Amino acid sequence: MNILLTVLASVNLFMAAPINDEAKAGGAFIAALKSNDESAICDAMEQLAQFDGELAAGLLIEKGMAHPSLMVHEDALRLARTLKSSDSQDRIIQILHRARKFETRMDAMRVLKSWSHNDARPVLIECLDDKTHWVVSLAIRHLRDHPHQETITALIQLLQKAEGRQSEDIVDVLKDFTGENYPAETAAWKIWWEQNRETWSPLEIEDDQGEEKRDVSTAVRDGLYGEIASERVVFLLDVSGSMLASTEIDDSRIAIAKNELKRVLQGGLTTKSKFTVIAFSDELTVLSPRLIKAKGSSLKKAIDFVDRLEAGGETNSYGALEKAFADREVDTIYLLSDGSPTAGKETSLRLIADAVSKWNRYRGVRIHCIGFFAGIAPNQDEARASEFLKLLSKYNFGRYIEIR
Repeated sequence: MNILLTVLASVNLFMAAPINDEAKAGGAFIAALKSNDESAICDAMEQLAQFDGELAAGLLIEKGMAHPSLMVHEDALRLARTLKSSDSQDRIIQILHRARKFETRMDAMRVLKSWSHNDARPVLIECLDDKTHWVVSLAIRHLRDHPHQETITALIQLLQKAEGRQSEDIVDVLKDFTGENYPAETAAWKIWWEQNRETWSPLEIEDDQGEEKRDVSTAVRDGLYGEIASERVVFLLDVSGSMLASTEIDDSRIAIAKNELKRVLQGGLTTKSKFTVIAFSDELTVLSPRLIKAKGSSLKKAIDFVDRLEAGGETNSYGALEKAFADREVDTIYLLSDGSPTAGKETSLRLIADAVSKWNRYRGVRIHCIGFFAGIAPNQDEARASEFLKLLSKYNFGRYIEIR
């Protein structure tokens, strides 16, 4: 039974005193939720947050932040971050440790962003032991804001048992903190830390650190995709008409993109990996609606699938992303495209970004984007396309690579 029901039940049972103002505000919030009026819900949350107590903290996180509306969720998060009393903070920690739903634990962790580093960091480190990998991944990302000896020690310890996407998350943070570039194997990181712990000082992390620009010849030589750490990955490949544009190395964009994807399928995945490929223009062409194992006949089927792809039509980015998020196993998406959305259910960059934020609220899927702009495609708005891909990766924990 949640806090509000407990309070109201006690009042009804004993009738010893009138319901206090905080409980009244909680009741008004519950009533607003039942009306499903977003403005009324936000107004009720505003009133509730003024009490800065245990009840407000519980309701804002367990009910407000859980609301399907992105507006209500974000407003509840904003208000929960204003709560500073010891009662409210104790309740938030209690939710982190005891909430049955992992989504609720993730929301409580988001509130910690407003706390001082010394208060938040120990709690985030405790979250590294959570039983749900989505919660652990969010804790790792939040610890990126906490460059501290305790953080590095905890992450290197976790790296010993981490696999796939989680190991990538950890190594990315360690690289940001140290400037070193060791692989996920813990021995190198552990040895380096033992030798440098006493003299280490944090590096300044740049906002555009996740962005990179390459010329097409260098990208083809080194590989467009780089190392694939995830073992649950979807490759989204733009096959719209603009991908027929020629490049300075004579091959078309689509020919290069197909070759690079086959290169990953043939040598960039492990026997533990599961994957699928979704090609998109006006419509979607899907290798498999579910992730398949990266071995034997499945890989041959995938390579044949990529070989048969042809470019033409518009760009249904929304449909491709929606399809990728439909599989709950997926933890990483690679999106290669040369254009902004022009077809499908939605083409507005803002509305697509809102939809992805909603799908990804409790998933933590990383979206790595490759903007493939080598050569010249007539009547193409590359600035808009670049903006779309850059923001999609930035707000979904990914990297952005631009090829020209």
